[in-house]
Amino acid sequence: MHIPATMRAMVLTKFGGEPVGSGTPGSQASASAAALLEERELPVPAIGPRDVLVRVRAVGVCGTDLKITAGKIKGVPLPHIPGHEPAGEVAAIGTAVTEVSVGDHVGVVIFLNCGECVYCQTGREQICPHMAGRIGFTIDGAYAEYLKVPVSHVVVVPPSIPFEHIALLGDCLTTAWHALTRRANVQAGDWVYMTGAGGIGLHAIQVAKLLGARVAVVDVDEEKLRLAREFGADLALHVARDDVVGMVRAATGGAGVEVAMDFVSTQPALDRDFALLRPDGALVLIGYTPDQLSTFRTMDVVLNDFRIIGSRASGRQEFTEVIDLLSAGRLTPVVSRTYALAEVNTALEDLRNGGIIGRAVVIP
Repeated sequence: MHIPATMRAMVLTKFGGEPVGSGTPGSQASASAAALLEERELPVPAIGPRDVLVRVRAVGVCGTDLKITAGKIKGVPLPHIPGHEPAGEVAAIGTAVTEVSVGDHVGVVIFLNCGECVYCQTGREQICPHMAGRIGFTIDGAYAEYLKVPVSHVVVVPPSIPFEHIALLGDCLTTAWHALTRRANVQAGDWVYMTGAGGIGLHAIQVAKLLGARVAVVDVDEEKLRLAREFGADLALHVARDDVVGMVRAATGGAGVEVAMDFVSTQPALDRDFALLRPDGALVLIGYTPDQLSTFRTMDVVLNDFRIIGSRASGRQEFTEVIDLLSAGRLTPVVSRTYALAEVNTALEDLRNGGIIGRAVVIP
């Protein structure tokens, strides 16, 4: 495969704007972020003996990118290439690489973990305390034509799976799978309540139904709620118009839900989560707002034996499990819009303004 000397990349040169949930469409904060990334011509990354060069074929656009561009995530250098949901094909391999071949289709595990600590040895590499960096966060990411990755952090994917679906492995699909299987330990017959039917939420509904759970989901967007029903949600409620607590309580026979998954984690959302949990229920937090302080009654947590659980991304093993589900046609990736590389700023603005259903994907 011919490798050019230079590549196009979208480079973050300044922080600005606000992350998701801060400000409203058309506000000054929204407008200020319209062109934070600049298109530049850069050298194609040089690879070492144990690296692979990935030709980026698709990269997911994530709400976390809005936090990164707003300067809300610690450790992001400037200038910086964001993009942490890559999919592509191996364009070149280092001299000591035998695990993959040029032309292989791959997804990328972005956490550059040590491989030796107790977390890495038990499949929890995303919380490795000795991490060398995170692709798209502290290390240049995939809003570019090429990406350098250690061979230990690429996962070969069957060519039958489209690149834009592989891109969703990095967050939407594996994050939902990790949260529901490893963290919440959802069982058949459980009620799972979800705040948000967005990029991760629509895929979490599918995973929960695969596990045999019953699902109640709330959102403010009618199209997202329609898709939630299409993917099997037993209840899909409008947070502003429906009596969410009353209707979910009624559906569960007054008992409440075994699991509340929160992709938003605002204070009103957390209040509803706690109001819906049954004793011994688990609140699983996936969404977050940097610097936000939240409150809850510790007495309620103690007396009801509630579990409050954080859930961060996923590990390599979960990539393999989700790839098997995709290959078997048991999950449907929701990609509603695609953008060219030069349109990344537009993609981010559309995401901020609520114009994306499921996931948007950039095709370099």
